[in-house]
Amino acid sequence: MEALHLLNSLKHGGGENVAFNYAQVLATLNVSSTFVGRTASEEYERMISPMVKISHKLSGGLIRKSDLVFVHSNVNLLRLLAFRLLPLGWKHKKIVYIQHLNYPLWKFRLLAVLINLLCTDFIRITPVTEKQVSRYIRVKTHFIVNFYLNKYPEKEWTHLKNDIRAKLAIDPAQTVVTFSAVFKPGKNVGEFIALADAMKQRKDMTFLLIGDGPEADLVRSYHGDNLIWLGFVNDVERYLIASDIYMFLSKFEMMPMALLEAVNTDKRIIAYKTPINDFVLAGRTYDAITPELLFDSEIPCGAELMKYDRVYARRMLAELIQL
Repeated sequence: MEALHLLNSLKHGGGENVAFNYAQVLATLNVSSTFVGRTASEEYERMISPMVKISHKLSGGLIRKSDLVFVHSNVNLLRLLAFRLLPLGWKHKKIVYIQHLNYPLWKFRLLAVLINLLCTDFIRITPVTEKQVSRYIRVKTHFIVNFYLNKYPEKEWTHLKNDIRAKLAIDPAQTVVTFSAVFKPGKNVGEFIALADAMKQRKDMTFLLIGDGPEADLVRSYHGDNLIWLGFVNDVERYLIASDIYMFLSKFEMMPMALLEAVNTDKRIIAYKTPINDFVLAGRTYDAITPELLFDSEIPCGAELMKYDRVYARRMLAELIQL
């Protein structure tokens, strides 16, 4: 079987990363993938090229030979519309729209017209949009949470944890509290720094900060020696494995991949009470986050929670691709 993934551009990004995860799992189900999008990162194209074929322009020939078409961006609905009246074997294909963003109602209603006209299936990735989708989407709907595919098997975790801590000069006995995000309004990096500041007299706890962005000055102005700032890293999973507690401080997300990654690496997780966090963490969230929570024995652990991992992904996509 052949699958097309229609993207705006080929680069590191939320929708692009989801598409690549889909392609990796589909490959285990004997489905090969082609990514269609404009060049935006040669490094990204080199990374994905061993797994997927690449085209920079959508064509009737690509559509004709495909069994599945995944629409990852709204502009590609319009591109599909240009081909819809051509005899490209539409009756034998699944055209699947994946909702990556939560749109205002007026915009979603307009999108729904195109989706219902052009697509056969709709993937809802979050419980947040359930009512909206059930009201306006008329094609078959699937609830598939954006899954995270671990890079490192559990048997390697102990070695990796020791190696990372040694490189960062962190004592093996210390509790490592980690936060990762783009430092912009809403991600609440300032709250993480405030927690580090409140704990700076303790010598048994290190705060690990991953990311960068517009609010980076909040980090630069902190002078405690209990915080390690790594900046952006390509492989956050390694540092999660080396950590004990993951702080998820954002309150407005569709389906946060960072949170799913923390669950998949069996971290203890502290997060605010929001509908999404309650869904992922089985309701074990907090109205307020204080320094005292770092010592709470009831902090939820990923090992106790539902994991949206490779096993989950393979099961859900196997059901989806049945033609």
